[in-house]
Amino acid sequence: MKTLTTTIAITLIAFAARASEAVPYIAMPIDNGYAIDAHGKRQPNGLCARDVIWACAPRYPLRAHSSDPANWSRNHRGDGLYRLDIDLKTGRVSRITIVKSSGSAVLDRASTWAFSRWVFTPGKWSAMIIPTTVRVTWVPVLIQDRSLN
Repeated sequence: MKTLTTTIAITLIAFAARASEAVPYIAMPIDNGYAIDAHGKRQPNGLCARDVIWACAPRYPLRAHSSDPANWSRNHRGDGLYRLDIDLKTGRVSRITIVKSSGSAVLDRASTWAFSRWVFTPGKWSAMIIPTTVRVTWVPVLIQDRSLN
């Protein structure tokens, strides 16, 4: 099911992209990592993920530092691990700790920016450990000229 969902997401992104444009593959596997509830007990990430009220996606700069997309792909990809400390009263993320860097400051900044805006159901969770994976994929997209029809 995860593979199907990921494939559909990548396909939808590809249709919105122009030919030979970089398309980031971003995954936040819920089965890895863990969450800490309000009582200090460790729980699977999936339980915490159900209580997300607001979660924006990271904005990864596709053309960072180079106009050559091949360089971007080599320099900006990685796997990171982030700890979100959640304010029990408001449900907002109060602090983000990079447990394991993705290997790219650009990706780490984009991930922490997005995570800082997440909001959870107040009073349920005190922390969440989230693994991320970012890969850039080149998707050739055919753009039809409708004026020819």
